[in-house]
Amino acid sequence: MNNPNATDNLSPFPPGQSGNPSGRPRGPITQFLREYGEAIELKFTIEKTDPEGKTTKSTARLSTQHQTINQAIAARLLQMALAGDIKAIKEVLNRTEGRVPQPLNIGGQNGNPVQVVAYIPSNNRRTMPLDSLPAEDVTATDAGTDH
Repeated sequence: MNNPNATDNLSPFPPGQSGNPSGRPRGPITQFLREYGEAIELKFTIEKTDPEGKTTKSTARLSTQHQTINQAIAARLLQMALAGDIKAIKEVLNRTEGRVPQPLNIGGQNGNPVQVVAYIPSNNRRTMPLDSLPAEDVTATDAGTDH
């Protein structure tokens, strides 16, 4: 039987083609705030069905009077930050000052640089870029160790 999830059915994308051309999909909160964030009042009707099949409905109203919902959320976040809420402080700073860059270590073990070694068989003396070599002919090693 053929398994559609088997890894032997996989193949790389052709050069120049992305596996996700649309990028990361936007989450439901982002979509909600884009669609409804500029409103000053929202009314919700919620219908709940319990395990016995009984249905109940309730209606809720969210009103921000003179601000949009997005402005009200921002104001509340600032209030929380000013009251000392560490998570709110981090969020405000990330939104206004930008996120703190995370260090990225792409070196080898013990701080040694990564060395890329290409093995070209003796019967093939031509020069070629590393990315065009077959994967089995390219080996990455730690420059500080002997392999």
